[in-house]
Parts: sequence; C-alpha cells; structure tokens
Amino acid sequence: MRKIKNVVGALLILVSVGSLVFWESYGRNEFTTRKVLAAGETIAEGSLLKREMFSEVNVLPENVVEGVIGPEDFHKIEGQEAAQFIQKNQVMSESFARAPGKKISENHAPYVIKGHWIDSRSSSLRRGDVIRIFSRDGGVFLGEFEILFVKDADEKEVTDARVDDGLPYNPLDRRNSAIADRTNSNGVIDHLEILTSLREYQKILQFVEGAENADSAETAEGAESADSADSAENAGQTLLIVQKGEIE
Repeated sequence: MRKIKNVVGALLILVSVGSLVFWESYGRNEFTTRKVLAAGETIAEGSLLKREMFSEVNVLPENVVEGVIGPEDFHKIEGQEAAQFIQKNQVMSESFARAPGKKISENHAPYVIKGHWIDSRSSSLRRGDVIRIFSRDGGVFLGEFEILFVKDADEKEVTDARVDDGLPYNPLDRRNSAIADRTNSNGVIDHLEILTSLREYQKILQFVEGAENADSAETAEGAESADSADSAENAGQTLLIVQKGEIE
C-alpha cells in the first residue's frame, strides 16, 4: 500500500511540474495575452510594408493600443507604406501606415479620357487598375495605361461602398480587390485620368478628335507630335476601354 501511495505521489508531482511548465511556456501566453505584429526590423518612413518585415509577439490585453494589427489583420495595411519611422520590436498599428504616394516619372503625367470619348467601359473600373484602350470596334489598339483617378460628372472619385455597412471600399484591402466583388459603387463613372506620356496621349487625342486638336495639346518643350496615318483616318471615333485582369 505504501508503495502505491509513493507512486501516486510521484505521479502527482510529475503532473504538477508538467502543468507548471506547460502554463509558463505556452498556456500563459495563449490564454492571457493577445498575439499582434511587431516590426522585425527597423522600417524607414515611406517603405512599402511587407509581411516578412513583421514578427508575431504576445502582449497583455491592457497594453494593446488602438488600431493594433494582428496576424489575421495584415490585409488592412498590405501594399501601404510606413507613415513614420518604425523601430524594431515596435507593435504595429493602422495609424503607422498610409496609402503609397504615386511616383510619377519625369516624362509621364495624368491625362484625361473624357466621358464623351468612351463608347464602352466596365462599371468596375477603379483607381490603380490597368486598362487597354481600343477603337470602338476593337480594330485599333491605342495602348495600355494605369488609371490614376476614376471621376463622376462632379469630379468626385468613384469608389466601392460595401453593401453591409456603407463603409468606403479600400482598394488596398486584398480581400475586396477582385473585379467581381465591386458590386456597389458610390457614383456613376464619367471620365478617367490615366498615367501616360504626352506622345501617347496625343495618339488618343488625335484618334478621337482629329489632328487639329492633337496639335494643340503639344505644350511641353521638345515634345514630339503624334503623326499617324491610322489616327487621321479614324479621327472622331469613340473608345473601347478594356479592363486588364481576371475575375478572381
């Protein structure tokens, strides 16, 4: 009987020690703290935020700051840039991120595709999309361009609004970036602004309005005129806007 008691006592001690080790090594963090993302390296202001820059750490609930980013929340800042200097091991917050500033090269600028030029386009066009521009019948290809702005008739940006809560669509939220998910816009698209060179824009302008108006667009010093026989023949036509990408 004494031997059985000794064995039981030894087992209880082992269970107690095991439980203590489990609690200290895993249980405490799992049940009393929250897992968040912290900078795994020093991040300079303006740096594009990537998942590999961050590591997972555990913090007490009372030390969690507003807007903190957990491992499951990284999509909220994915593709954005650091709004400030972020020290290594600093817990990441939404306020530390901002939409990336558009870097425009010296020979490129925003140019308008007027509403009355457009014969056909998708209602899902949004800022940041890449489009191909064709003649109305698709016979003439005029180029591939990135959209800088999608505007309604009052010059307001057309974005998505989620049906459930009315919050504005975030184009940097990768969960909602699929073309087929853009079901509820906050306005009707009137015109676009694309990023291109003056030479490429002149080709479009000449195609839709004729050579005379295209010549009047040449304002930059040393700009080359777009002298195209095909454009002259097709002057006055409207455009087919084709969205580049696949439905996800």
